[in-house]
Amino acid sequence: MKKFLRNVSLAMGLLVAGSANAQLANGALMPSGLVLTDLNGTTHDLDALLSAGKAIFIDVSATWCGPCWGFHQTGILEELYTTYGPSGTDEVRVFFIEGDGQTTIDQLNGIGSGTQGNWVAGTPYPIVDDAAAGDALSVGFFPTLYMICPSRRVWHISPSEVSAYWPTSLHVANARACNNPIDAVANSYTGATATCGFLSPFKLEFQNKGVTELTSATITATVNGNVVATENWTGNLQQFQADEVSFGSYNFSSSADVIFTVTPNGTDAAPTDNALTQTIDLAPEITTADVIVKITTDRYRSESSWRIKRSNNTIVSSGGNYGADLAANGVTVQPPVTVTLATNDCYKFEMVDSYNDGMCCQYGEGGYQVTDANGVVLVSGGEFGGLDSKAMSKGVTIIEETAVVSDFSIFPNPSNGLFNITMNLTRTDDISLKVYNAMGALVHSHDLGNLSMGEYFYNLDLSKFASGMYKIVAVSSKGVSVNSVQLAR
Repeated sequence: MKKFLRNVSLAMGLLVAGSANAQLANGALMPSGLVLTDLNGTTHDLDALLSAGKAIFIDVSATWCGPCWGFHQTGILEELYTTYGPSGTDEVRVFFIEGDGQTTIDQLNGIGSGTQGNWVAGTPYPIVDDAAAGDALSVGFFPTLYMICPSRRVWHISPSEVSAYWPTSLHVANARACNNPIDAVANSYTGATATCGFLSPFKLEFQNKGVTELTSATITATVNGNVVATENWTGNLQQFQADEVSFGSYNFSSSADVIFTVTPNGTDAAPTDNALTQTIDLAPEITTADVIVKITTDRYRSESSWRIKRSNNTIVSSGGNYGADLAANGVTVQPPVTVTLATNDCYKFEMVDSYNDGMCCQYGEGGYQVTDANGVVLVSGGEFGGLDSKAMSKGVTIIEETAVVSDFSIFPNPSNGLFNITMNLTRTDDISLKVYNAMGALVHSHDLGNLSMGEYFYNLDLSKFASGMYKIVAVSSKGVSVNSVQLAR
């Protein structure tokens, strides 16, 4: 991502603009009388386009802006324009506005300094070089992305979210949400994407893109065709508002694809975007006492740091402070760090970039690896935003449930820490109770001894542990029975 070093006065000017202009609020009316003139001299009357029922998408950027260029290169607006613009279904219009008054036509064409590249080449929609138009739209920062419905209502969309609005597989343009009565969208999975076995909770962000208020929906998680978690959501989401839900738990014995589906009350106008698939990876097993952290920083090495956490979020090792940035693009191989890890825990390796642009690749092919003592790569990466998080398992038991203890029940659930367990033994056997936290680490174990056939009642006190989901496992010589509980205070 570009570091803003163009000049001090430009940076100061951007800050003044940001403080002077209040960004248009979602749902505000677009200012009337706005006419755009593109680089070809063609005028575009926004009022007339909206009156004709067209939805309008506007990208206000600056040629020197790295995040703007990164978004421009995704081709998302190009795809939207090609599919739903005048040569497609003719539902939308797309415009690019260069919002910095100091920008020249040469810079738009990628010539000279102060530009990230050629913004004109390959762009099918109109380009407008008019800072006053950006000011009329109350743009406070670059890039600013607006969607304007025919009703003249304006909606601001973050560049980091835009791929969730217009994925390539979506066959219904986001603009149709201007008229859809009910349109629930599964936006993104926001929970953990790696587990040492027991994953809890699932986390999903969903959105209402319809004009009708969304008040209830059923959200499910499905693995291998089986619904493993359900959340009956209620609330009040206006058009384009979003919410996040945490729900369910699942014991992974291998990596798996989880399908999340949002089913709203009533008939959904665009059901093709109601579901998304997220791969949950089973964490690699650490088989040696030590792991080795290998870091290769890019040009901006001062931005990089890392840490290893236990399942209780205690940091067991960390690194960073790699010195001043390089004068040019390139990499620095940092000295490897050996870390000794205790057994029986689910560890998390976190790579952090303070500028939110990862370690690769524009400014050098940086990246990270964590290997075991034999050189086996456990986790690796380099292309991410501000944080890349990967799980690693050491001595964590993956619970394969077998029905040995019958009528295994726990109440109350949720509880503030005191749980009552009832179970029925169908034969005499050695029985023990084991408690695993949400990361799959064993946190408590109690041997009940050799028990005869019959019904048993047991009090379990977990009040000293942190709030969250736990697995209670009844272990016999022939298998286990499992139950999930929630500790809530």
